[in-house]
Amino acid sequence: MDLRVLEARALRIDDASGIAVEGLSFATSGEKILVFGASSPVFRALAGELPVVGGELRVAGREPVAALRAALVGVAPRDPALPGELTPAAWVEWSARLANPGKSQAKARAKAALDAFALGPVAGTRLDKCVTTARRATVLAAALATGASTIVFEDPTYGLDDDVARGFAKVVAKALAPVRWALFAARIPLESPLALEADDALVLGRSELLAQGAPADLAARERRFSVVVEGDVEAFSAALVRRGFSSLGAPPRLLVDLGSSEDVGTGDLFALALESGVTILELSPVAGALA
Repeated sequence: MDLRVLEARALRIDDASGIAVEGLSFATSGEKILVFGASSPVFRALAGELPVVGGELRVAGREPVAALRAALVGVAPRDPALPGELTPAAWVEWSARLANPGKSQAKARAKAALDAFALGPVAGTRLDKCVTTARRATVLAAALATGASTIVFEDPTYGLDDDVARGFAKVVAKALAPVRWALFAARIPLESPLALEADDALVLGRSELLAQGAPADLAARERRFSVVVEGDVEAFSAALVRRGFSSLGAPPRLLVDLGSSEDVGTGDLFALALESGVTILELSPVAGALA
């Protein structure tokens, strides 16, 4: 494998409930990546929380744990538990020291990361007294302060008011401009500064890559749907082909392209499902991740 930001081959990840990902393969293209869909298990594996049971997962060309230990990659969960009595300055410097630079270099990295995320005004405030954006910025700054050239992080704008989210996204995009990154999110506005900086976007299924492309191109694919069905999937797939629709993926999740005709829509999918004796359990537009 080369030094792509992220790459997986026949990946299997298990969590407490059983198989979370199985047979998933993908390779990113670009320096700033958006990852949507069934992406949480992949993020947790990149963070070292879940083991890779089968296949391969690489970040910056290395296995996740090895990349973290070598400080090639920094990981920033959205809202991890933080010691409330510590300050952003203390937490970020502690993270910098874990990467084993000299003491003066760790201090310099910590200061640069704090400045990059505009944390100066609250650098000495207890974390349990900081607002949500300051805590999330602290986690990101801690990842950046390791000196990592690739940052993997969960959407820091999740749950924020629109105006706050846009402003915070601008800060994050600017702070992470010098490094490569992969942002894991359920959904992000196409006009977000983070989406505007991204040059590749992926929609992951449990066992297949549902879609990939430039964010603007992906958002334009309004006729593609992720469909989860129960029943005779082979009969349903055959009915899709007869109707002129294309489908990819492995049961029970299919990626269905309705084509360019405005005369057909999701109602046709439900009609074909009824004819084929299957039940549609989930139907979501691929473009929905970027709106």
